[in-house]
Amino acid sequence: MSSTGTLNQLSRSVAVRLSLWFTALFAIGFTAVFALLYVLLGRQLETRESEALQLRLRQYADIYEARGVAGLDERIEEDSAAPHVRSLFVRLISQRGKVVWARVPPDWIDQDAKRVAVPDGWGGWTVRQIYSVRVPRDQQQDLAVVSSLLSDGLLLQVGRSTDNRAALLEPLRRTFIWVGSAAILVGFGVAVVAARRATRPLHQVVETARRIINTGALDARVPMPARNDDIAELVQYFNTVLDKNAALLRSMREALDNVAHDLRTPLTSLRGTAELALSQPGVDAAARDALADCVEQSDEVLLLLRSLMEISEAEAGMLRLQKTESDLREIARQAVDLYADVAEAKQIKIELDGGSAVPVFVDEVRMRQAVANLIDNAVKYTPETGSVALRAGSENGEAVLEVRDTGPGVPEAEQSRIWERLYRGDQSRSQSGLGLGLSLVRAIVEAHGGKATVRNAPEHGAIFELRLPVVKTIAPAKTIV
Repeated sequence: MSSTGTLNQLSRSVAVRLSLWFTALFAIGFTAVFALLYVLLGRQLETRESEALQLRLRQYADIYEARGVAGLDERIEEDSAAPHVRSLFVRLISQRGKVVWARVPPDWIDQDAKRVAVPDGWGGWTVRQIYSVRVPRDQQQDLAVVSSLLSDGLLLQVGRSTDNRAALLEPLRRTFIWVGSAAILVGFGVAVVAARRATRPLHQVVETARRIINTGALDARVPMPARNDDIAELVQYFNTVLDKNAALLRSMREALDNVAHDLRTPLTSLRGTAELALSQPGVDAAARDALADCVEQSDEVLLLLRSLMEISEAEAGMLRLQKTESDLREIARQAVDLYADVAEAKQIKIELDGGSAVPVFVDEVRMRQAVANLIDNAVKYTPETGSVALRAGSENGEAVLEVRDTGPGVPEAEQSRIWERLYRGDQSRSQSGLGLGLSLVRAIVEAHGGKATVRNAPEHGAIFELRLPVVKTIAPAKTIV
C-alpha cells in the first residue's frame, strides 16, 4: 500500500481521530494545569519575598530609630555575613530625594567604571575610580522594593537584590517540557489502545459487510462484544438485519425452486400435447408452425427450470454426480466443438491451446455443461471478429481452465455478483437470457470441490477461471456423439 493510501486510511480511521482528539485535550488540560501551578507558585514566591522584605524593613526601621545609621550599618553588615541571608539593597532618602546613606549589593556595582581625575583640595589632582550602580539585567524584572517613612522624615527603602523568580522557576519549566512531552506520548499511546479496543466492533462490522459484498457469504456475522454498550447494541441490530435478509433470500430461493418444480410437470405435459398434435395427419401449415414454436418455447422453459433445480440441488449439496477420471483438456475441446458453428457465425475465433492431458476426477457431463456455459457467455459478449481462447493446465496441485475473451470485461463492482442466479449486469441487459448460466457454472464447480472466479485482462476482455483438484492417473478420453 502506498504512503498516500496509508495516510488516507489513517485520516478516515475513527480510532486515530479519537486518539488525536484525546491527546489534544489531554495536552491542553496538562498545559493549563501547569500554567495555573506556575502562576500560583510565582505569586506564592512573590508574596513570601514581599513579606520577608516587609519584616526586614520593620527590623531596620526599629534599629535606625534606636541606634541611628551606625547601628543600621552594623546590623546590615552582620546580616550580609550570615550564609543564609541574601544581600539587600538599603538606603535612606531625604525629603528632597537626595540619597543620604546607602548599602548596595556587590553585584550591583559596575566593575568596569573609568578612572577620572578630581581636585585633591590642595591645588593638585588625584585619580579616583568612580563606581556606578546598575541592577543586574537578569534581576531587573523581579526587583522588589519596600519603603517606610521614619520619624526624622527620611525614607528607608529595602530592595531585593539576589532573588530571581525566573531563575527559580526555570527548572520547573524544563521539567514540564520533558515530563509533558513524555506524558503526551504516553497519553497518545493509551488513547490509541483504548480507541482501537472501543472501535474494534465497528471494524468487525465493516469487515463483515465487505466479506458479504465480495464473497456473497450471507452467513457471515459480527462477533458480539463482551461489554454491553451502544456499540454492542449496534452489532446486535446489524446481525439481526443480516439474519432477516438471509431469511428473506432463503424464502425467495425456496419459492423460486418450488415454482420451478411445480411448473416442470405441466410444461412437460404441454410439450407432449403439442408433439402429439404435430404427429397427427391433416394439420395445416399455420397450425403446424404454431405447434412447433410451442414445442421449442417449452424446451427453453424446461431448460430454464432444469437449470434452476440443478443450481438449487448443488447449493444444497444434493447434486448427483457420476465422477470418473477424466481429462479437463478433452472436456474443453468437446465444449469448443459444440460452439464452433455459433462462433463462426459471429466471425469469432475460438481456440484451445495445445498441451498435455490435465487429469481430473469429475462428472464429465456436468463439467462439460459448465465449460460450455462459459464459452456461451464469452461468445455472447465478444464483438464480431473477436476471439475466445481457452487454456487448460495444472498449477500448484490444481487443474486450471481459463476462458479468455476480447469483450468489454466485467466491472469490478459486479465481479462478485455475476455468479448469483438471475443477476444480470448492465452490459448483459442487451443480451438474451435470465442470468442462470454463470450461476450453474459456479454450482457445478463448487459441487466438485473447486472454485470459479473472474477477473479482467490487462488489455481488455474478461478471464473466467475454473480450479479443480487433480488426480494422478487418467482414464482414456471418451468421445461424445
